[in-house]
Amino acid sequence: MRQSMSPLSSSNLRQRRGLRGFTLIEVLVSISLLAIVMTSIYGIFSSINATKVRLDSDSAEYHLARVVFDRLGRELHGAYYRRGDQSTLFRGGVNAQGESFLELTTTAVTPLSATGTGIAEVRYRLTADNESQGGRQVLLRGERPRQSATIAVDDRMMRFAPDVASLSLRFYSNGSWQNEWDARQDGLPQLVEIALVVGHDEQRQIPFATTFDIPDISAQ
Repeated sequence: MRQSMSPLSSSNLRQRRGLRGFTLIEVLVSISLLAIVMTSIYGIFSSINATKVRLDSDSAEYHLARVVFDRLGRELHGAYYRRGDQSTLFRGGVNAQGESFLELTTTAVTPLSATGTGIAEVRYRLTADNESQGGRQVLLRGERPRQSATIAVDDRMMRFAPDVASLSLRFYSNGSWQNEWDARQDGLPQLVEIALVVGHDEQRQIPFATTFDIPDISAQ
């Protein structure tokens, strides 16, 4: 004898069919879409973080170059040389060890240094950085009072600017540029051009260059 399904039973069956779960294919598709979205979000955040790190590094290198140029600019503008006075000097270029250097007497002394006031002998030298790995270089700076011949300025040189890849100088006078200069032969130059490359990563080194005029305040 065939039994007929009541209207109430048919409604319950439709409700049960409407409450069925996801199929395996639907779950796999949802997981794949979620993985794609998460990968995209991770890539965006990674790119933002890499950009931030690069900008921070570039900002530090620009700041380092600005500090170097500000200090050198003040000292070059205050350059003092007197012919026949062995306690005054102005010379630069590349030394026998292949290191770029600049040595001068200047009125722009550091207020907190041992020099205090007056005229100081200042020396810069770009040399291998013994405190780091990978062939990095460091710009050293030394300062002493002009009359203190008993103080060896090379022994007082301190780390001034790390991660300087290269430093080159040119000197202008009487219509021509020269790579070496010694005031004992030529007096003070009219201009000094300084080219600086900052950064230890060869792929991201930043070049800087500027030119300083040398006021002729010396008695030559």
